[in-house]
Amino acid sequence: MEKRRIGIMGGTFSPIHNAHLYMAESARIEYNLDRVIFIPSGVSYLKKDIDMPDGNTRFNLVKRAIEDNPFFTVSRIEIDRPGDTYTIETLEQLSELYPGDEFYFIVGADSLNMIDKWVRFDEILSSCTLLAMVRDESDSASLDERIAYLKSIVPSARIDVIHAGRIDISSTMIRERIKNGISVKYLLPDKCIEYIAANNLYCGEKEKDINELPDKIIGF
Repeated sequence: MEKRRIGIMGGTFSPIHNAHLYMAESARIEYNLDRVIFIPSGVSYLKKDIDMPDGNTRFNLVKRAIEDNPFFTVSRIEIDRPGDTYTIETLEQLSELYPGDEFYFIVGADSLNMIDKWVRFDEILSSCTLLAMVRDESDSASLDERIAYLKSIVPSARIDVIHAGRIDISSTMIRERIKNGISVKYLLPDKCIEYIAANNLYCGEKEKDINELPDKIIGF
């Protein structure tokens, strides 16, 4: 059986948005990936101080976001695994589920900048190919410098660049807009907006009337 090229897109996805989808699709096309698996995180040891919906809620958001793309799928392996979430354990579990396949871990430059703080990061860099894309405050030059640095400390590291234009959308921005009653239409899929509205997510203490919330955040 010919081995497949599988993209891995991890994150809290609180909420998932169009920049996540664009990055995954750009990686799929440029590196000829057979599929991309979105993996909402379980309990992240790096983000324990962040208040966010439970794993099932974020899984449902991702499921709605990707349902019209036949190359995308979503996995519960981190949500269902007890204890803290570690990427290296996810990669090991995926290797058991899909023996012989090649894995491409898709990350933004923001994640690449802190990957040396991840548990067993050197094994992560050696066990799969990282595909990195410019995001947030980074630029191509700083991304190239970061890649060179990581390869200098982990010579076996495999890191390539996703050559796609920057889309400056963040989950933090979306949460703030929802909390303040500002439209998030075109920032994430409409099905996700409808789910957020129906479940009264991210509205904080300012908005409690679920009947008013959809029109505010959808932008009608």
